Amino acid sequence: MNRREAIKRTSMMLGIAVSSPVIMSILDGCVPQKELGYIPGFFNEDQAILVADICDKILPKTATPGALDVGVDVFIDHMVGSCLSKEEQAMFTDGLIEVEAESNKLEGKNFGSLSDESKAKVLQILQEKTLDYEYDPHAGGQPFFTKIKELTLLGYFTSEEIMTQHLDYVPIPARLEGCNDLKEGQKLIVGNHV
Repeated sequence: MNRREAIKRTSMMLGIAVSSPVIMSILDGCVPQKELGYIPGFFNEDQAILVADICDKILPKTATPGALDVGVDVFIDHMVGSCLSKEEQAMFTDGLIEVEAESNKLEGKNFGSLSDESKAKVLQILQEKTLDYEYDPHAGGQPFFTKIKELTLLGYFTSEEIMTQHLDYVPIPARLEGCNDLKEGQKLIVGNHV
């Protein structure tokens, strides 16, 4: 190998050695885009990912499935798109914008990039704002955070997996029995038992 080739090879090796830390810092700064397991019908992809993140913080996976395990994010997309009025839909999408604004105000990042602790702080701020908001719970116009919690719980507890695997569900009740004592190890009773 001549001197020119040796210098070229050495400079290439040095270039790789110098650029490797730079490349790694760039790659570490990239947050992988979360993937949806469905095609949103109402929300755009970023909104759908944000809804999924919020649902996951409201009902995370524990010993029982979490909200995302039973498809609550898909349920909310469908409910907002087909069951809410235009005004309620606008309030919901404005609420998603508010979540991102609070996240950026708190840490200068989008909600999806925050730590679990910071996500909880953002949701606590939104919860506190709903306490100051006067509204009729039976009419439209619920605050965003109240509505997303309501839809999350509705989607979760009416999902097939939760109803059939984790609750003692009777699909066709026979007669009303007012107060029933739970037996040792019995699941939560949903519906009426014979």
